[in-house]
Amino acid sequence: MRVEAERWTALRSHWGIDALYCQPGIEGAHEKGGVEGQVGYFRRNHFVPVPQVNSLADLNAMVDQWDIDDEARRISSRPHTIGEYFRAELPRLRGPDRSC
Repeated sequence: MRVEAERWTALRSHWGIDALYCQPGIEGAHEKGGVEGQVGYFRRNHFVPVPQVNSLADLNAMVDQWDIDDEARRISSRPHTIGEYFRAELPRLRGPDRSC
């Protein structure tokens, strides 16, 4: 049972954020490092140096394209691409009343 801080609950409620937490305990011990590692990879490979754009819309379009391009990438010697892993996880992310 997760207990959320009041300010986090208020922020989520205000912005309509649906919280999705990693698995607790040893079963989910790998998740945090994997997520942080991939965020770092994305930042280093796409935001260093800082992209020069004319607008936020242009930057968002670039990020969307990088995300699409990344779906074909393999992490180390893993047998599947990022896109294949994402599609396998998608039913669990959606849940009974979620949409991605």
